[in-house]
Amino acid sequence: MKSTLYAMAFALCAMAGVAQASDIGAAPAGRVVRHVDGPFFPATRPTTAAPVASTGDALQAQAMTRLKTSFDAADVTKSGSLTQQQAQKNRLGYIANNFSQIDVNKTGKVTFDDVKRYLQSQP
Repeated sequence: MKSTLYAMAFALCAMAGVAQASDIGAAPAGRVVRHVDGPFFPATRPTTAAPVASTGDALQAQAMTRLKTSFDAADVTKSGSLTQQQAQKNRLGYIANNFSQIDVNKTGKVTFDDVKRYLQSQP
């Protein structure tokens, strides 16, 4: 009678996917490891992307890429240069606020190379 109850309980668990013979893995002596698959403990976990570098050269390259993208978007005439008003209008405050120092030739326009040169000259 007892063995029949155990067999029925095991069969019910096996049907529910809770305990199957194939789920029992190698473990230290006396311990049983079960691999559960379900919404809270999935058998396979999604892979995550490697973290993006946030220091040094990688960070500087990311910042320059974003600045170049913003600079190009602000250059509506596609002339390769911006005026101080265009920089202000397009929320490039750093360029607008430091325009006179960036515009070393006093042309009233700055190129992205001028901006890079200015940034590299800053301590």
